[in-house]
Amino acid sequence: MALYIGVDGGGSKTEVMIFDDESRQMALSSGPASNPNTVGTENSVAAVTSLINQGLGKLNSTAERIRGLSLCMAGVDRPSQAQILHGLFQEKYPETSVEVTNDAFAALSAGTHGESGIVLIAGTGSIAVGEGRRGDTARAGGYGNLVGDEGSGFDIGRQGLMAAVQYVEGRGEKTDLWHLASESFELRHPSDLIPRVYDSVHPVGTVASFARYVLEAARYDEVAKGVVRNGAENLARMVESVRHQLHDDVSNRVVLSGSLLTQSEMLYDRLRLSLQSVFPLAKAERLAERPSAGAVQRARRLVNPTLSPEFISASPAC
Repeated sequence: MALYIGVDGGGSKTEVMIFDDESRQMALSSGPASNPNTVGTENSVAAVTSLINQGLGKLNSTAERIRGLSLCMAGVDRPSQAQILHGLFQEKYPETSVEVTNDAFAALSAGTHGESGIVLIAGTGSIAVGEGRRGDTARAGGYGNLVGDEGSGFDIGRQGLMAAVQYVEGRGEKTDLWHLASESFELRHPSDLIPRVYDSVHPVGTVASFARYVLEAARYDEVAKGVVRNGAENLARMVESVRHQLHDDVSNRVVLSGSLLTQSEMLYDRLRLSLQSVFPLAKAERLAERPSAGAVQRARRLVNPTLSPEFISASPAC
């Protein structure tokens, strides 16, 4: 009688999946963000614990039955962070095998069903992580908008806005991006963009919101097309970096996740072309499973490393 719990703790929401290995039932619970860097460690633990309790209630079960717990958390990038969270959850569930890792590994395990591979995530930010056949892991990117996030929504949005401003000021190539920026942000003059961005509640998100206009314009606008091409090439190099760090001891599976790669055909197609030049054997596919299902698979393998390939799936719409 064992329960396995997978946590996909994101920067905007958290999802917890609990799987009962005996009854084959599962419970899904979702709630607020649990990134410890933004909500604080105490609030992060409280959010996850609350969702675990909700799931246990749905299954009419208790914490004593939990055997494996995989916490895949946004913002957990350093061993010291993982150790703190691990200690707190191990104290709550002393008879449970606990893992704390970055949330990208939930998407990876969901896409590969727990097998070796690489995941590339591009939303507001960007990161690539991989897991080798022997269990070694590697990452590239994921350093935030100030020093990284190449090919992300923020990166593409920022480059698009820069190109728009440079054109209207007479120091850049002709582009339709100024027209699109002036309409979307209600601008009359380039300087109007300053309060729209810097006085907004979430400046990074505001800049990233322009990425969709750049992607649409890339169908006919050469400047926008160049921005998208550059973003795709940077994303492809992140995948190649992970593969190189793992010394090719990784499968050819590349899982594509994040809103930019799942919703934009333009970037998706461009990325596939870029991947062919740096990783010709790559088998790139969009993520079709819930990341929390991947975290459940990780929780099960914490207890049984030789677990069969069976994957506990839940519809994304479940």
